[in-house]
Amino acid sequence: MDNNRSEYSDELTTQPQTNLSTSVKNEGKKKGLWAGLAFILAILAKGKFFFVFLITKFKFLFIFLKLGKFLSTGISMFITIGIYALIYGVKYAIGIVALLFLHEIGHYIIAKRVGLAVSGPVFIPFVGAFIGMKEMPKDAVTEAKVGYGGPLFGSLGAVVCLGAYWATGSKLALALAYTGFLLNLFNLLPVHPLDGGRIVSAVSPYLWLIGIPVLVFLMFWLFNPIMVLIVVLGLTQVYKLWKNRDQLSVYYEVPMKERVQFAILYFGLVGILGLGLSYALELLR
Repeated sequence: MDNNRSEYSDELTTQPQTNLSTSVKNEGKKKGLWAGLAFILAILAKGKFFFVFLITKFKFLFIFLKLGKFLSTGISMFITIGIYALIYGVKYAIGIVALLFLHEIGHYIIAKRVGLAVSGPVFIPFVGAFIGMKEMPKDAVTEAKVGYGGPLFGSLGAVVCLGAYWATGSKLALALAYTGFLLNLFNLLPVHPLDGGRIVSAVSPYLWLIGIPVLVFLMFWLFNPIMVLIVVLGLTQVYKLWKNRDQLSVYYEVPMKERVQFAILYFGLVGILGLGLSYALELLR
């Protein structure tokens, strides 16, 4: 991450299967998958930095072609769909990436509305997607608004998939609805740098102390290497807040009315996603 750049990222920490009801029952098979994904993630991480380096060095070519704003999004989306298609099938792969795109475009739209300069979404297979910000939010309220945009749009996408299942009886639509509810609910965990951690910063950063133990539990339960990184980043953010609490106090000063509004929006969306996830899982069984 550059010194003047921040990222809103959404980790694809729980990979959906074409037959989700089978994957829920076969927990043992996931352990081997996570071991493989840990290795793949390391390779992809190096590739990501190389890709970003090329984009930075040859940015003038993208400007010349007037495609620079969308090229990284299109290429990374195409590559991600291709890799997922080998595992889950083409239709399911397109659905997963479409849900991630809706999530990220939510961040993008809200960031533009609050006046932040951001890049288009970039996709990383088995990790998720992110939008790059050229400037930091000026306060916790701005950060929370941008953070909320992703889960809001992503949740709407999951609801649309559920509606498609009701209308057609498509198991694919139901599986995508389940995936959408799961990914967005996970991203609402109150841990920085997940969306939930950014949103609750406008309610109370102390909520991070609740999210981190929950994430640690999930990390050991699911044996997920990506969660280890999120835990480390979350603990680092808590330490920075404690160490620089006097300087950061202004950033986290939020009027009580807005604190209550964000609390209602946050916990309301968590509740809706929880109900949606339970309903979709019951149908899959």
